[in-house]
Amino acid sequence: MYRHLKARYIGPALVAVMVMIYGAYVSTRNTHRNLEDFAWVRHTRAVLLDLESLRTAAQNMVLCQRGYLITGDEQYLNAYGPSVEVMDQKLDALLALTHDNPSQQVRLGTIREVIRLKKIELQRVIDVRKSQGFDAASAIVREGRGRQLIARFSEMLDDMEQTELRLLKKRENTMVRSLNDTNVTVLAASVVAVVAGMTGTILLGLFLLGRERESSLEFEKEKAVQADQAKSEFLAMMSHEIRTPMNAILGFGELLHDSVQRPQDKHYAEAILTSSNSLLSLINDILDLSKIEAAKLDINFEAVDTSRFLESIETLFSFRALEKGLEFKVQKDASVPEYLMFDALRIRQILINLVGNALKFTREGSVQVKAWCLPADNEGMILNFEVVDTGIGIAQDKQQEIFRPFYQVESIYGRNYQGTGLGLSISDRLAKLMGGRISVSSELGKGSIFHAEFPVQRRTAKVEMPQAIPITHIDFNRLAPSKILVVDDVPLNRELIRGYLTSSHHDLIEAENGEQAVLMCRKFLPDLVLMDIRMPMVDGKTALTLLRENQATRHIPLIAVTASSLLNSQEELKSIFDGFASKPISRERLYQELSKFLAAYQPSVLVPDDQAPSPEELSAEPEVKNVGQLIGKLEQLKSIAWPGLMQLVPAQGTLNFARQLATLAANHECRSLAIYAKELEAAAKTMDFQQASRILSAFPAQIEQLNSFNV
Repeated sequence: MYRHLKARYIGPALVAVMVMIYGAYVSTRNTHRNLEDFAWVRHTRAVLLDLESLRTAAQNMVLCQRGYLITGDEQYLNAYGPSVEVMDQKLDALLALTHDNPSQQVRLGTIREVIRLKKIELQRVIDVRKSQGFDAASAIVREGRGRQLIARFSEMLDDMEQTELRLLKKRENTMVRSLNDTNVTVLAASVVAVVAGMTGTILLGLFLLGRERESSLEFEKEKAVQADQAKSEFLAMMSHEIRTPMNAILGFGELLHDSVQRPQDKHYAEAILTSSNSLLSLINDILDLSKIEAAKLDINFEAVDTSRFLESIETLFSFRALEKGLEFKVQKDASVPEYLMFDALRIRQILINLVGNALKFTREGSVQVKAWCLPADNEGMILNFEVVDTGIGIAQDKQQEIFRPFYQVESIYGRNYQGTGLGLSISDRLAKLMGGRISVSSELGKGSIFHAEFPVQRRTAKVEMPQAIPITHIDFNRLAPSKILVVDDVPLNRELIRGYLTSSHHDLIEAENGEQAVLMCRKFLPDLVLMDIRMPMVDGKTALTLLRENQATRHIPLIAVTASSLLNSQEELKSIFDGFASKPISRERLYQELSKFLAAYQPSVLVPDDQAPSPEELSAEPEVKNVGQLIGKLEQLKSIAWPGLMQLVPAQGTLNFARQLATLAANHECRSLAIYAKELEAAAKTMDFQQASRILSAFPAQIEQLNSFNV
């Protein structure tokens, strides 16, 4: 009986076990096939994605060529080369992906040949457009060769896409059939097998769902990385493309302001400079916001003299407050140590924004800046700033909104003030990036209080801070006469540097790209090189490498001058070049960089009376030729030109007067007059009107001195 029962139960159990084993085998086999099919699905999707990228790159290449053909603007060609590179990369990638598909390999070979012919046709049109003009290039386009190639290219791409889509559909159908077979097999088994099969199916479904989700996340992550990379590349390109013309606008605006004499012309030049600086500020704000969002903005702690730091803020805004009739004070509490460690650049940027807003939105009353420190953990401190104004105020429900990007308060007061709405957003994010925060309390119509706090470290050692060079004292002749090579592919940028150094004793050499720069360095051995980075043929970094490899040129100081504002690019350039200056480059910034590598030079200065040469020393100079005739000419200048100069001391008029005297001194071989003319010319060039007035007042004494020689 037991044997019979045992047989009854063992038999079904063995059958159930066999069914379960069979079900497990079928499930395992189908799962393995599903995984293989899924891998092929991913592979097919990758091929489709690269095909679409290849099509897009071809369209971009044609559009760039067409834009240049129609407009003749070579900026369209900037993206032409990258599009060609992308096409070559995608072709190589597709060849690797379809290595096991002979038909697709044949199509890719045809596509590569079509692309090669199309590039030749496109380049031919570009060359003809450059050399013979629009009509000749259009004639080539009308031949229809290009359209035939594009049509052939599109046809082959469509064939490849259809083939891959068919493969994709086939593999997806295989996966579906495999799942159905598994379910049928399991359902045909016993209850135990059904339960086991259902469990396996559920687990398999979860596994496949997880893999699908993982694949989707991987795909989205890849898209995000590509988007971030594209954004960085876009920012780098926009920084370069915008800052390059801004360099010319600001630079030539500065030269124009210095050269014109009429007050109305001065006003126009100042308007150009003010508007250009506002635009540059907006560009910098947008780039800063993008860097913060991309987590590419580094915080650099440095030793700071807090008194001088706050004095610089007060100096920066005092004149603006005075213009508006506002009381402006910067107060430093005794709790603030003399020296601290923090990112001075970024905290200064925040304070400039807060104080600038306070002055902008305050029509009467005062703006005050208060600074104090509180103790913190680990021997640190919390540096606090408070910017208090009596301006228009901010409504309670808007006080958190103002920290959003591009947000501006809409009110009957706020509409009268211009702005981008970026400053407070950037300041708030910078503060958080440094571990601090910014808050606001305000009442509409009664003013606002902005409070900012930052963690800092105490510094006991004294901080040596370099003195800034005032713009009014800049004279490139104070640097030793040097041979300077300017390397830039944009003629206006070279002309700007030439304009800054006009009338100086420096020799200027120019090159349009890195290849020319290397050849000129080997030929002329300049004392210093101002090197642009992005240039055709050979860029600045490659030229640097070539110059460093040559024994004769490796010692020449190289200063990188670039329009790129991305922090990682700047840090790289600072680490490999001897000096660095970003565009737009001002006269002051150029002088600061040159002064690091060129020695100081004082050809002739006006000496104090107690150090003036004695009559015996003056009489020792060579005899003046036709001294009587010279005195007559000087007396004529004294009666006609000199009185007007003494009243106004105009820069250009004084400079012309000095050059007239220098010509007379050379013609009559009069050393004392030559020295006097050179000193007057130097004062006029640097716009040191006080010094020029003092030298002009000594002009009659020069004539009397010559009269004494003529006795």
